[in-house]
Amino acid sequence: MGLSDSEKAAVASLWERIAPEANKLGAETLTRLFATHPETKSFFGRFDLTPNSQDLLTHGGKILNALGEASKNLSSLNKLQDLHTNKLKVNADHMKLINVCILEVLASHFPGDFNQAAWEKFLTEATGILVSS
Repeated sequence: MGLSDSEKAAVASLWERIAPEANKLGAETLTRLFATHPETKSFFGRFDLTPNSQDLLTHGGKILNALGEASKNLSSLNKLQDLHTNKLKVNADHMKLINVCILEVLASHFPGDFNQAAWEKFLTEATGILVSS
């Protein structure tokens, strides 16, 4: 069940506004994830988990920038699948938790332009790629 053209356009349009702030918004997403689901910190054992630390800014930016690439071509996530599924042992439930945090952060920063249904569908498809075995 792929995204419709209008859903793809909604994701791509908002991505243009997210891109310049990807590190900041990504760090905020991770901070929210750790506050609401502290068990997820175990995936980031070597990181400085202080809000807005360089580790969170860098990795949060990587997460959102990977999604930005995926907004153009979902298959770009294939190269990250082995890492997430086999090496890090991230499962779909944990991905769903971060997806909720991404949605909350985007909704709070872009309330007038955020198409929640399109982003939920997009993140669900991205998760399916990252954690399929």
